[in-house]
Amino acid sequence: MPLEPATREEIAILARRAGLQLNEEHFDQLVDAYGHLEQMLGRIRRARSYADEPAHIFVPSKFTPQE
Repeated sequence: MPLEPATREEIAILARRAGLQLNEEHFDQLVDAYGHLEQMLGRIRRARSYADEPAHIFVPSKFTPQE
């Protein structure tokens, strides 16, 4: 289930917490970029445990030619 997009006020709070002091033009760019970030975060698969790091789940034999 997708999350609700962050509001401008929520993004302003996040920017203040990060110590950013942005003029209106830069803040508008941040809001636009944050929308794209939210879309990317929605595409990340979350059904993996913390132990499933790429080094632990990569099986090279899956990519070798079968004889």
